[in-house]
Amino acid sequence: MTTRRLLILFLLAACTTHAPAAEKQRGMSYACAFSRERDVRYGSPASAEALRELKGMGVNWISIMPFGFHRGTPEIRFGGSRVWETDDSLVAVTKQAHDLGIKVLLKPHLWGRGEIDMSAWNDEQWAAWFEQYTRFIEHYATIARDAKVDAFSIGNEQKAASRHEKECRKIIARVREIYRGPVTYGANFDEVFDVPFWDAVDWIGVSAYFPLVDERAPDRAALVRAWQPIVQRLARLSKDTKKPILFTELGYRSADGAAWRQWEIARDAPANLDAQRVAYEAFFEAVWPQPWLAGVYPWKWYSYPGHARRDDNDYEIENKPAAEVVRRFYSTSASRSARR
Repeated sequence: MTTRRLLILFLLAACTTHAPAAEKQRGMSYACAFSRERDVRYGSPASAEALRELKGMGVNWISIMPFGFHRGTPEIRFGGSRVWETDDSLVAVTKQAHDLGIKVLLKPHLWGRGEIDMSAWNDEQWAAWFEQYTRFIEHYATIARDAKVDAFSIGNEQKAASRHEKECRKIIARVREIYRGPVTYGANFDEVFDVPFWDAVDWIGVSAYFPLVDERAPDRAALVRAWQPIVQRLARLSKDTKKPILFTELGYRSADGAAWRQWEIARDAPANLDAQRVAYEAFFEAVWPQPWLAGVYPWKWYSYPGHARRDDNDYEIENKPAAEVVRRFYSTSASRSARR
């Protein structure tokens, strides 16, 4: 066989070889903390230490979350020196993560006092809100560009606003004029199947707080079964839109009833570390292997070590058995990716 024929066969084989699947985002929702005793905010030495801990768990992405604030009116306040997540701190924490080989998703949030009902707003109120929101998102898209952030979210759990397709598409288009990286939107679990602009983003984002089993402490098998219809719907959504799905948030309180309506759990509910652990195990068994899943960001890990107690009943997983579940699956996934 001539050298030329061998070269042609080699090139044909190369063309028909499938590219390896994109590495899953082994994420963590990395929340900015504040203390009057020492600096524990984004970019601080304490933050660098916390990020090293996450790196040791196999985390390869974090989400960082600056907050804007509104109180039932279209006005949105954000930025300045009084917020915890200052612009400079967002740049600094991005550098800290990048120095460790961790990528960054910048995911701005809006915080309202209690549940704000925007469903009865008139056209004038919505126009004013979208004008304010566009300024809010432009500001953080500019930081994402300048800090060389790896991905950007145009919003999070804005169920009433996401129905306004035209305005949302304008925001996405404006973000892409500023920022050239991948873009997502974090829909709520009861919103994700109705968002009308998934074709305009790179990943379908979802805060995956799906109620699974209405029991105090269901076992893993029951939770895996409860995931099945949800997994099927998400698979269809991914296929129909030709988009991977990213769990921009996933979390369980370390309390009785962790895998049901978590927002209804009382603040003084009995701590149940095992309920949280089993819920994460069920996720990694039922959902993590799915080919349409781009990754997950457990909620949450604060920006300094030692922020969570083993006996609390909140979402944090540090110092709890759930952290070892995440470490085990992330480390295994990282090892498989390294062997490709």
